Amino acid sequence: MELLIVSGLSGAGKSVAMNALEDIGFFCIDNVPAGLLPSITAFSEAGDSQLERVALSMDVRGCRTSEEIEQALHKLDEQGILYKILFLDAPDDVLMRRYSETRRRHPISISEGISTREAFAKERKILKPLQERADYVINTALLSTAQNKERICDLFAKNGGAKGAMRLTVMHNLYFYNHLMECIREALDAGRYEHFYQEHIEALGKRI
Repeated sequence: MELLIVSGLSGAGKSVAMNALEDIGFFCIDNVPAGLLPSITAFSEAGDSQLERVALSMDVRGCRTSEEIEQALHKLDEQGILYKILFLDAPDDVLMRRYSETRRRHPISISEGISTREAFAKERKILKPLQERADYVINTALLSTAQNKERICDLFAKNGGAKGAMRLTVMHNLYFYNHLMECIREALDAGRYEHFYQEHIEALGKRI
């Protein structure tokens, strides 16, 4: 399985990147909590028809501290799971202008009642482990949406870069994976993930 972790600052273009990756054949999962990262990779590799290319988006919506991220990456390393990290960035002034133009509020500003500039400073500290370990860092300050997508396709498309990006990917069991994600989250919240894993891993291998 080819695993790509996508992260970056709010407003830096992660949604554009995930859409571009989906267009070129990645199975994409957005807003993955740090504690759920090792579990998702284990399920993605289970069964005879394991997913070939998976992109997981991680940001401050699901990662509260840098320690959580460090622990999640350490578990992947312990499991021998190979992965690459893509980090999207831009100067704070550019990100703040983008937020101003869309009239959106930063998720940390909403949850903690702090200014947007303070929220970006805290976000950088939380995501620092991902930025430091990133294999690819894209500064989107001077990139349009189309240019950002083209850059992603050039980096990760198997054939033809951006010119070969538009192709149809049919995922017959998309509902199954979405439902599985909901069940995993519920098991984690209830503190019974280990029991859930043991109960469902055999059935999962037969169904995927």
